[in-house]
Amino acid sequence: MNKANPATDSMMYFKHAEHFAINKALFLAAWKVWFKRFKNSDGGNHQIDWKFGKMPIGASDNSLSDLIRNEQRFSMEMLCRMMVPWSFRNDQQVDDVFLRDYKVLFEISSLTDEKGREVMAANLSASALQIWNAMSFAEQDDYMSYAESRVQADIEVRSKDPVVLDDQGIELIGEDTYPPYVPAKDAKDIDFVRAMVDWIQDAPFQPYYLKQAAGDTVSGWDNRLLAFFWPKPRIGYSLHHANLNPLYYRANELAKTLDKGEEWDQEWRDMAVKTTNELFQISGTPQKDVTIENVKAVIKAAVDGNENAAAKMNSGWSYLAAVCTDHLNGLVGRLPMATWNSRIAASVISRLDFLLAEAGVEDLAERFDGIGTIPGWGGTRPRQYSLDWPNGYRSWNTQIKASRLIGQMAYILNNDELEEGSRKYPKMPLAAGGTGDWTVRGVQGVLFGDGY
Repeated sequence: MNKANPATDSMMYFKHAEHFAINKALFLAAWKVWFKRFKNSDGGNHQIDWKFGKMPIGASDNSLSDLIRNEQRFSMEMLCRMMVPWSFRNDQQVDDVFLRDYKVLFEISSLTDEKGREVMAANLSASALQIWNAMSFAEQDDYMSYAESRVQADIEVRSKDPVVLDDQGIELIGEDTYPPYVPAKDAKDIDFVRAMVDWIQDAPFQPYYLKQAAGDTVSGWDNRLLAFFWPKPRIGYSLHHANLNPLYYRANELAKTLDKGEEWDQEWRDMAVKTTNELFQISGTPQKDVTIENVKAVIKAAVDGNENAAAKMNSGWSYLAAVCTDHLNGLVGRLPMATWNSRIAASVISRLDFLLAEAGVEDLAERFDGIGTIPGWGGTRPRQYSLDWPNGYRSWNTQIKASRLIGQMAYILNNDELEEGSRKYPKMPLAAGGTGDWTVRGVQGVLFGDGY
């Protein structure tokens, strides 16, 4: 239980989330993001508003989806729900104790909402602004990225109710773009994978951010990858890789040790937990139970390619599995993991579903065994499917089967040729410059944008 002094501790604890902790700097960055993302219809200057403007407190025990349906995105309750792991996001996080414990950060008052009601509100205190202003610009930028990630990542809750924070609503797959070719109904699965790879190469792609086009429309696997950003356009393909490379290095060294049958010493055990938490921070998928036992079980299951593993699995843990096995790219007989989250699953399944349906397939039967959907809302997700795809949520079987499929896509991109013998597809742009063979990481980067 937290014994720290809320007024002096740099951390913020959520008692209704088993005292899950975040840095106060992340909360302040999220406060700024909430003004930019969810208080953007009044024409105000939000770079000033966030420092001095009021936010409704909105304390409530309603589910996260109910808060959204009741138009309470812009509230301290919603902000706090998005700071805690998915298993606590349907639980009330703001109450009198929370406001009392962190009164050093807020000035409590009231405001009149759009319906003319007077509601309890808060604005940042001078002490809160002092904390923010004391940080370097680089630190502020890091925490802003972490807060943005919380909005755009897969938003999981205990219930199946839709949670839509970042809704774009652009065209559905197949309505404005048609595949170059559709395999025959009885064609093998790999033929449909090839058709999907060809379709993504041919189809135009427009990245979006804050419901606005982010950059030019592009086409081709290479240009799609170069258009990748996370969580905002300023952090593009090269910068994102540069930021993540140290974490990739540590995660892969940890995995290699387990792969050799060796154990981690205490320093490496500490590094494993810290690396995992930082990956969850960057991906916007905070998790509870980030223990050395759980981290080790996930990494071991990933390097072993164990589809029957009992280790943790969801969009966050899938990301750890993908990061820690990046070194397996190109090794014969080994399986680098792919991240199988709602965006990547939506890209793959929606395109395969359209191709299969156009070919006249009415029942999946044994096709694409293990490829399952991941619940996710935002952008153009969820998407409608013609066929009955299984639920792959929290399934290591789906994680392994999906990784193999994405590995097949990388192989096709690297090896398929035109009739005269030249490469059919462009090489993969490297984040540091130049080009190379396509990897699972590169393929999933393209699918991540395609599945938004």
